[in-house]
Amino acid sequence: MEQNGLEKVFDGANKLAYATSIDGIPNLRIVNFVWEKETPNIIYFASVRDSKGVQEFLSSEKIAFSTVPEEGNAHVASNNAVGIASKRTLAEMKDKFLADVPDFDKVLALIGDQLDVYEIHIQSTEADLGLGNGTKQVKF
Repeated sequence: MEQNGLEKVFDGANKLAYATSIDGIPNLRIVNFVWEKETPNIIYFASVRDSKGVQEFLSSEKIAFSTVPEEGNAHVASNNAVGIASKRTLAEMKDKFLADVPDFDKVLALIGDQLDVYEIHIQSTEADLGLGNGTKQVKF
């Protein structure tokens, strides 16, 4: 799949739902995210470092996710991804989050000192290009 196809779908969303499973108990979280075309197999999100959701994220062997489109139904989804704590800091990525995530400045004002950056590394995914536009399988 052309990278600009992924870019179009990722640009149409700023939220994703990710699923974890610990001891056979599934859980689902919705987070804001950013994506950079230079690293197309990595999705970044900021979350409270000591939260239960982050603990589950880091403990899960695999992560499933789907972007949540702002309009229409084009989305990227995978059940073949892994989650890690990012080596990148929120200070390094602040401008990207502010540009891509509505009201992220308010999040920073309220809890910015509690946030760290996390990464979803996609191994393969399905990109649904929207109603009538088909789907594409992508491997990284």
